[in-house]
Amino acid sequence: MIKHAILATDLSPAGDLLMDCMTEYRQLGIQKITLLHIPAISFNYMEYSGYSMRVHIEARMLNLQNKLAAEGIESGFVFKEGLPSQVIVDYAKDHPGALIIVGSNGHGARKRNLIGSTTQRVIQHSHNPVLVVRIRNEAGELEMPVCTLESKKIAEHAILLTDFSKHSGNVFEYARQHLVANVRSVSLMHVQDSVVMRHRTPEEIEKFNQIDTQRLNECTRDLRSKTDAPVKCILTTGVVVPEILREIKVSGASLIVLATHGKGYFSDVVCGSTASALAQLAPTNCLFVPYINES
Repeated sequence: MIKHAILATDLSPAGDLLMDCMTEYRQLGIQKITLLHIPAISFNYMEYSGYSMRVHIEARMLNLQNKLAAEGIESGFVFKEGLPSQVIVDYAKDHPGALIIVGSNGHGARKRNLIGSTTQRVIQHSHNPVLVVRIRNEAGELEMPVCTLESKKIAEHAILLTDFSKHSGNVFEYARQHLVANVRSVSLMHVQDSVVMRHRTPEEIEKFNQIDTQRLNECTRDLRSKTDAPVKCILTTGVVVPEILREIKVSGASLIVLATHGKGYFSDVVCGSTASALAQLAPTNCLFVPYINES
């Protein structure tokens, strides 16, 4: 069970939407939330100049605390200065097992960087699991953008992605221990890469199908032993990311659970090509579980 979460908020309208998911956080088993804010202006400057922004920020954070208390969630707030992505990663590293909750920046499909640089860096470098709550912008009155949640029911239907690697095995174990008992339905999905499979003979493909089906069935039975919620397995062949996006749309998935490498190097490769693509393109919430190689 995920008991402690660190919710990074910039106190923007998009960031405030993360508070609309409090019921779902409780559903996931979260009992305590630490609100983490990294101010854009140094507190030293605020105090030196007599600037009242710190008082305003503290009042906002206390208001968020009261909302969490009303939902029966223990909370506290922390101010840290520095580069937001690095502050979030470093603070969470001091709290092993805590879940980081961040929002996407709410850009629409016409924008390239759909989740924003801060969220992307947190996913890349975090040693903690990262829940990205998907936010989108919609045109409001006078064409002013209005932020909305892509899927408020985070725990409604989770798709657990696996390629049977050690990284996805780590994700499976994390989901088995902390997640499946608290979501309302689960799908375990494996995509056979058509680019790889086209070089195989029909006999080899049939053998792969048998092996993958057996693996999925074994994993599905394992998950079913941990929850009363419905659990099904999905085996399909195609281009990996489009197949996953298609399944999200067809099933109405509210959460995708997948692996990142978690090595902490300054490179997009850390996230992995599938994780990086889904972070940007998946029209739903994503839970990234890092594989930490200590060697």
